[in-house]
Amino acid sequence: MPLVKLLGEKLLSKGGLAVPTKEALQGASAIGLYFSASWCPPCRGFTPQLVESYSGPLAKKGFKCVLISRDRDTESFGSYFGQMPWLALPFEDQQRNQDLGQRFGVQTIPSLALVDPEGNTITTDARNEVVRDPQGEDYPWRPPLVRDLAKGDVGRLNEQLSVVLLCEAATEAQQQQAFADLVDVAESSGPAPGAEGAPAYFVAPGGPLSARIRELCGLQAGGPPQLVLLDIPDQGGFYAGPAGHAALDGAAAKALVADYRANALQRRQLA
Repeated sequence: MPLVKLLGEKLLSKGGLAVPTKEALQGASAIGLYFSASWCPPCRGFTPQLVESYSGPLAKKGFKCVLISRDRDTESFGSYFGQMPWLALPFEDQQRNQDLGQRFGVQTIPSLALVDPEGNTITTDARNEVVRDPQGEDYPWRPPLVRDLAKGDVGRLNEQLSVVLLCEAATEAQQQQAFADLVDVAESSGPAPGAEGAPAYFVAPGGPLSARIRELCGLQAGGPPQLVLLDIPDQGGFYAGPAGHAALDGAAAKALVADYRANALQRRQLA
């Protein structure tokens, strides 16, 4: 079972009793991996929200959750886990804990990633989705293939490798075609956005976020279309792609990611 490979043979249930992972997660529509700790104030603020959503609409939809504790000792872990109605990774399984954090790109906590019953990533941004959609109307919150920064939809731009097409100067028709081309690239380029190793894709047809990215990359304000690959987790790195009309071609975005993976791009530093 893929979930056993992901989480190990045993999980902890309420009261700290060990249960077989396969049995505990049987019938789940999606499984949340909740990276959290009692010493973390944002975690203490978010946990009650998650408990409320979990205990109501999400559980009815087949959602199950596993705490991946970032507490520093077993006593703190036990006390904090006692406030939660779901399962937990055994505290002593620290290697798996760290491997899961790396796999799902956990930079800060609280963080909530969702996987399907086959262990495939659905989203790594479920924390924000629970806050936005506590009733789970859009559950399991599969992320859009391409996000529009002009609408303020930043996703995990600050935490994930991100392809951004700055296209303020393009015509509306060109922007629409470029968006469709990026969707095709995202669909055909392997792992879904949010999955391990997969970049996120954004269009930036205007607005303050477009202007801010141009400023950080040292690009002309309101200038010609420009493809950039942001790697903010890498100490604020970025890579410049094609500019002008060539930037609007979906093939350029695909080539930019391929060149990045081949270490064929020059890393630059955001201002």
